[in-house]
Amino acid sequence: MDVLLSCVCGVDVHEKMIEACILKQKDIGIVAIRQQFSTMPQELSAFVKWLYENECYHIAMESTGVYWRPIYETIEREMPDHKSIIVGNAHHIKNVPGRKTDVKDAEWIAKLIMHGLISNSFVPEKDIRSLREATRTYKKFVGENSRYKCRIEKFLQTHGFKLSSVLKDIFCVTGRNILKSLARRGSLTIEDVASCMKGRLKSSAQEIFEAVNIPLTNTDQRILFLLLDRFDTAEKYLEEIKLLMDEIAEPYSRQLEIIDSIPGIDRLSALLILAEIGGEPQKDFRTYGHLCSWAGLVPRNDESAGKIHSKKVLPGNQYLKPTLNQVAWVAVKQRETPFHDWFWLRQKQLGQKKAITAVSRKILKLIYTLISSNTLYNKDVALSNINY
Repeated sequence: MDVLLSCVCGVDVHEKMIEACILKQKDIGIVAIRQQFSTMPQELSAFVKWLYENECYHIAMESTGVYWRPIYETIEREMPDHKSIIVGNAHHIKNVPGRKTDVKDAEWIAKLIMHGLISNSFVPEKDIRSLREATRTYKKFVGENSRYKCRIEKFLQTHGFKLSSVLKDIFCVTGRNILKSLARRGSLTIEDVASCMKGRLKSSAQEIFEAVNIPLTNTDQRILFLLLDRFDTAEKYLEEIKLLMDEIAEPYSRQLEIIDSIPGIDRLSALLILAEIGGEPQKDFRTYGHLCSWAGLVPRNDESAGKIHSKKVLPGNQYLKPTLNQVAWVAVKQRETPFHDWFWLRQKQLGQKKAITAVSRKILKLIYTLISSNTLYNKDVALSNINY
């Protein structure tokens, strides 16, 4: 195989240390220089200094959990004149034919990059990585909030409260007032229930009182109070993270405006999508097809001897794909959108799951096209993207 790069460094990343191997092409052949560094901040700076000393500006490493992030960011920050930092897919590296043992991981990675056999994973710029961390934290808190909602409902049903039978949402203003009064007093009178009621409700004060007319013990009061407190805390954190996301995404206001202009996508969904695909997806993905494949929205290519074995979609990006599916369901329910007509004409033929995945792919293609051309959504562009 031809040598494409004359000086490269392979990095085998672990939690507490990194094993680095520089391969240099010289007149006598390829020379290996090995060094081990701790993952402490000072040691990572020493690693960058070592790269400078050996005039090595091409670095490659495996995407090992999150352990690669500090190494990547240290090189990015302290070595601005680097030529390339490749974060390779661990599955891909292991499947490149050749000899590979744990002892020689770094040297094997260096050999692969020297011969151009590692394809780079998508690593967005620092601001997008920060936004991605915030949006993923937001989704975790949403899940936590949902778990507390379920836990509170289970608590009420266990103790015989039928609040969900008389209120459409037990976490509306009226429902929260009643729950907090229960946690504070242990039992309620009809006057207490009436004072908690806000806005227009289908159920009367008498009906709500009958649904909650059960006393709580002191222990149960404390448990309900703790559950409500954790629920309120999670909601407060959600609001704080939303403000943080808006602050981080300020440089990408135009991209957010473009994504938000597409039917079915609101501001929050636009932030979640932007955090995953980056501000300029056309630079990181050669075509919309590459982006859709990376997101896990295209059928796999599993064909041998003219026989198709499987056309199931691959898992793809576990954060982007569910968001696009949710957006797609909103879009197909809006009659004035072209997504509505396409979905309802084909969902019987394809099945709902396949049809909604296809709509998600079309929305992602539309996002790619609009950001590339720096134009807001319009129906003509949408139709040209849908009818392919």
